[in-house]
Amino acid sequence: MEAARRVTLKIDGREIVAREGMTILEAARENGIHIPTLCHHPALSNWGGCRICVVEVDGAPRLVASCVMPVREGMDVATNSERVLESRRTILEFLFAERNHYCMFCSQSGDCELQDLAYELGMDHLTVPPGFREFPVDATSSYMVLDHNRCILCARCVRACREIAGKQVLNFQNRGAKTLVSKDLNELTDESTCDSCGTCLQLCPTGAIYHRLRTHQAVRGKARKVEVARTHCPLCGILCETEVRVADGSLVAIDGVLSSSSVHRGQLCRKGRFEALEDRGPRLIQPMIRQPDGSLRSTSWEDALERLCGALMASRGTKRQKNVLGLISGGCPAEEAFLLGEILERGLKGNVVSTDAPHLFTIKKAWEEVGKSFLGLKECSWEKLDQADLILFAGAEPERTHPMIAALSKRAAMEKGATLAGIGPNPAISSWSGIWVKVPAEELPNGVRALLREVATRVTSEPVARWRDLMAQIEGPEQEEKVAFMDSATAGLLREVAQRFALSKSPLVIVGDGVTGSGQISTLRNLMFLALLKGLLLEGALRLLILKPRGNTMSSMRMGWWRLPPSASEEPLDVCFVVEDGCDSPSIEVPKTRFLALMTSHLAGPLVERAQVLIPKPTWLEQGGIFLSMDGTEAVQLFPIVDPPEGVRRGWETLLAIGGRLGMRGLPKDTADLRGRTMEALGLPSPSRQ
Repeated sequence: MEAARRVTLKIDGREIVAREGMTILEAARENGIHIPTLCHHPALSNWGGCRICVVEVDGAPRLVASCVMPVREGMDVATNSERVLESRRTILEFLFAERNHYCMFCSQSGDCELQDLAYELGMDHLTVPPGFREFPVDATSSYMVLDHNRCILCARCVRACREIAGKQVLNFQNRGAKTLVSKDLNELTDESTCDSCGTCLQLCPTGAIYHRLRTHQAVRGKARKVEVARTHCPLCGILCETEVRVADGSLVAIDGVLSSSSVHRGQLCRKGRFEALEDRGPRLIQPMIRQPDGSLRSTSWEDALERLCGALMASRGTKRQKNVLGLISGGCPAEEAFLLGEILERGLKGNVVSTDAPHLFTIKKAWEEVGKSFLGLKECSWEKLDQADLILFAGAEPERTHPMIAALSKRAAMEKGATLAGIGPNPAISSWSGIWVKVPAEELPNGVRALLREVATRVTSEPVARWRDLMAQIEGPEQEEKVAFMDSATAGLLREVAQRFALSKSPLVIVGDGVTGSGQISTLRNLMFLALLKGLLLEGALRLLILKPRGNTMSSMRMGWWRLPPSASEEPLDVCFVVEDGCDSPSIEVPKTRFLALMTSHLAGPLVERAQVLIPKPTWLEQGGIFLSMDGTEAVQLFPIVDPPEGVRRGWETLLAIGGRLGMRGLPKDTADLRGRTMEALGLPSPSRQ
């Protein structure tokens, strides 16, 4: 590739060399020369709207916006002449005068680019008359407020919605002084197609779009020290890179790491950006036990662990060892899943299963069935969404379960023309322009089977010998009767989806909880066969992605905790020990048990009222741990970002203490040993990212 041509120019009397095609602003920043901006952001396209970045070029009478003016050979630029500074101050005064920018009443005060610029340019009063008129405030979102009175019309939010989030929800309406940022056809947030990803919030330079959940960050002159830590969001398995801001030990905000090189471009979903700041109920900060009258009272760590270990020891060495069950949530770090298995399954010969076992059981059995004919197959990475020309959702509602998958799918449709199609009882993505084959939940197995048959008949190449068994399964006289539940319109849509799937070059099948949570093993197997019809990706990857209930569910799958627990109708268990993250709602019904112990972070959720012993644990931001990606091929090591409440121990420290009380040998000696053995249990050499 030919090297970019270089040009030589002067900025403020300093000779610099820049690449041809760069803007003056980019060349200046690359050489440490400060030029203030408002509408510009390095993650967005250049716009040149606010004119704060104006500079003087070759002494010309007209100032130019440095964010859109390209450099050229011999250019002489002045960035801080009196004429430039006066122009910037005038522009800034008009911005302040046009709408309501009284900083002392704004929640964004201390973290506002407009305010910072006023201090930088020495603007302490207005010399132009204010022209403020009252504009509406949209507070219908649970996470953000859109206050038009504080908007400077920089278009950052509009460009961010289009260029980063790929949604085009935001745009301008009206003209002149009446111009407003609108959502869709001038709708309120809760009525629009906005999915509250918060990308516009992160890019807004003022208090026009502000955070409803974050604490007030700072006041000029009394600013709190804000620390920024890089980590990854473990909530759904995409492992988006994030910047977490902490002040005085409290979580302030979570932002995406904006980057044009990543598939998701630094966008976060509402879960990753807001969930950690939501009120999840009172914290469990010390152990509690159930009183005879049913109430809970606080107790010591010694007493709580003694009661739990006593219950576990009672079944040790008896025929009732299998009546001990451990449940691990897919939101917990892998270290906790590993230790729970070491203690309950290997130590006490009990059982350990995931709280998402119904989903994992379906997935495991479907892979086993496909593996009888096709060895070494695996699901693909979510990053393949960026390359798909057709995305087929089967029993999936990603806007509800995996907002980031929904966002990336909509971006693929808007930017690359990918076709969105779905089969199931509910649309996969609301307000979409794709093809939805509406099939009742109870008829989804027949609908998928019919779709597979339709696609197979449209594949142009003759099936080789290994496809004979597959064709025998999907071609049969009984198939016409099994699709009788469809009316003619639905059957026509199914044929259209089949035709588009057969003609697509790079389709991707996304399977949701409508399949895995319903125990539809044959349906998932048929969807795997459907993906096989279009060939494999690299390294034996199917064109198929299975949405897991929680971000670290794959850790339980890798460790073997995918089996179904005893039925709730069977004889009560002796002991059930549940380790969950926050106020999880398990995918399974926790069996009846004589002694239920719950290790959790909050006094909320369906199991709190049933537990005899409650043991505190930190959140993922407070303890970190090892988390796997959605497809289970990548692991990240997260480190603590904020301190847990005083006295709350890390989850694996509590589990090691339980193992010690039970007299178990061979447990990890320290944190490094625990991480190494956990990665070995996951079948991975080491975390790929930290």
